[in-house]
Amino acid sequence: MIEESDPIIHTAVRLCETLERIGDALVALDADTLLETEETLRQLLAMLAAATSVHDKPALAAVVRRSIEALTRCRRLGASFSAIAGTRLRMRTGLETYGRDGGYVEPAVSGSAVKVIT
Repeated sequence: MIEESDPIIHTAVRLCETLERIGDALVALDADTLLETEETLRQLLAMLAAATSVHDKPALAAVVRRSIEALTRCRRLGASFSAIAGTRLRMRTGLETYGRDGGYVEPAVSGSAVKVIT
């Protein structure tokens, strides 16, 4: 068990727990939890950015490895969540898709496609 008496390590552990919670929310498609964790994540990152020194560097290294794993999971799940949310939004609203430059992007279709109008 990592000693959390160092404030930086304690904050880093809380960051890992928050990232893991975000990953779980992405799996469950729980938008409420994602919104709830946004402010916590912002505060924890601000606290870590203001940190000047750590007493137990090996413990911090272990927490950093854990946070890398949690963040990688969030990135992968976030991409899936965005794809699902975007598809559902377009299906429900009929909204068009726009690229990063603001121009219309024709949705890619492979195989057969059916347009549903409600």
